[in-house]
Amino acid sequence: MKSFISYKKNKTANYHVRILLSVLILLSSVLSMRQVYAETLIPITIQKGVNLIKVTRQFCTSEYHWKELAKINNLTPPYKLFPGDILLAPIELLKVEKVSARVASVIGGVFIVSNGKKLQRVSQGDLIMPGQTLVTEDDGFTHLIFPDNKYTRISSGSKFTLTYLVKLSDNSLKAEFFLEKGRITHAVKKQLKANETFTTRTPVSVTGVRGTEYRLKVTDDNVNIVETLQGVVQVAGEKGELSLPKGMGTKVEAGRRPRAPKTLPAAPETPVISDIVKELPVKIPSPSAGNGVALYHLRVTTDEQGYNTVLAKTAKSGAFFTLLALADGNYFGFLTAIDEEGFESQAARPFSFQVRTIPGAPIFVSARKGKAVFDQSLKVEWLQGEGQQSYNLQLAIDDQFSELLVDVVQNDNSFTFENLAPGTYYCRVQSIASDGFRSLFSLVDTWKVQQQTSFGPLEGSSKDGVNLRWASMGEDIVYEVQMSRKTDFSDLVISEKNLQNPEFSYNESMDPGTYYVRVRGVLSDGQMSPWTPSQKLKIAQAPFAIVDGIVLTLFLSLILIL
Repeated sequence: MKSFISYKKNKTANYHVRILLSVLILLSSVLSMRQVYAETLIPITIQKGVNLIKVTRQFCTSEYHWKELAKINNLTPPYKLFPGDILLAPIELLKVEKVSARVASVIGGVFIVSNGKKLQRVSQGDLIMPGQTLVTEDDGFTHLIFPDNKYTRISSGSKFTLTYLVKLSDNSLKAEFFLEKGRITHAVKKQLKANETFTTRTPVSVTGVRGTEYRLKVTDDNVNIVETLQGVVQVAGEKGELSLPKGMGTKVEAGRRPRAPKTLPAAPETPVISDIVKELPVKIPSPSAGNGVALYHLRVTTDEQGYNTVLAKTAKSGAFFTLLALADGNYFGFLTAIDEEGFESQAARPFSFQVRTIPGAPIFVSARKGKAVFDQSLKVEWLQGEGQQSYNLQLAIDDQFSELLVDVVQNDNSFTFENLAPGTYYCRVQSIASDGFRSLFSLVDTWKVQQQTSFGPLEGSSKDGVNLRWASMGEDIVYEVQMSRKTDFSDLVISEKNLQNPEFSYNESMDPGTYYVRVRGVLSDGQMSPWTPSQKLKIAQAPFAIVDGIVLTLFLSLILIL
């Protein structure tokens, strides 16, 4: 293939576009030429009034290099050049100043690699030199800044090489990159000079710009997707090339010309979420499916311009983006729609949100989790965490906390509730920072204070025994009863356990006198209530009956006889 392509000067508005297209056509054939010459070839755009000797003197390290240039570009006498012609020159013959790209931001695993081996982890402020290759891992993102307001954002799972990055003797920037896999976004904010080039190769295509912004993706099956966000992108494949204006996309496959441009999907609506997110993960809803939309893509950055990416996720329509790996800070979300062919829209208007999880919601120590308790005095305690200055404690009799019994702000991380009546209680606490920020409330702890048993007046007789009945303490409670002649219950007359009902009967004859009785409840988990206060039980002498009189008469008669 002939490597030198001549174009007569075109004075129309498409002049620079034609030059760029000719550069891309040349570059699409440079791979085979590199295999022949084993050199990196730099395109030089011929200006008015310039011939081969002048080009050699201006750009080459020796004026005698014109012969090499003529051979490489298949020039024959009289070696005529015209404005707009593209001349390829080996970088080894040129007077060049090597420049570098600066790492403006980096998140996650981003490495400089060589022969598949990681050489060093990339950090913010590092310089990436020509010839170096960057690899971003699944959690890795980086943003590069080039001279003269040119930027490249590299997404996760990418492999990106700076093939060359130099300035020629006329101070024009020459840049070429190679994207083997993954996804990048180029932004050339300032229009390139006539002799400047900013091109990117993949295994199947070459793209170039003069002043624009576009996305370039290499899929797993080696299909290239090009999407123009601003300006115009020139795209060349093995079988042809095209101009891709703003809002259009194309695909390039090996051995084929780029597909006809297709309109990108419309930008989705901006999601609405809370300004401050107080717990992780952050959950952001994706919109309902638009016409032809298959997925939504969310990119989260630390800046409103969208340069410093921290993570990116995809979600189906109506699902949630679940974001766990976000430290406390301010963030911006950029949402795009992806159609069934894989083309991606412009981003919706960015939305902002703040993640603040410090101080976090307190955690109860020894939470009761709905257990029954017998104590009317109860202490709750919670862990102290980072950034907590004070706490707001609430106690309610309903799980919606609409009827608060306690609502206090205090510095201590414990509180004792007194005189709790029987019933179910709900308790929660939140942290308060020094600037007044309040965390979410803790998980709600709940418990049930059981009814304490009590007796009515206790009476019995030596003949009929005793019948005791007391107030029920609730379901799933059994009872234990003790009776003693002493207040310390050191000598038990009666001790009965596992009574299923709140009552006890003892029908055997008992000696008259004063007894003391107490009762306690026992839960199925073995928890025991306090003993009720002891109460007196008086056992009276049985009434004097006829039988008793006969016995007494016989007894007295025996005494008289004797």
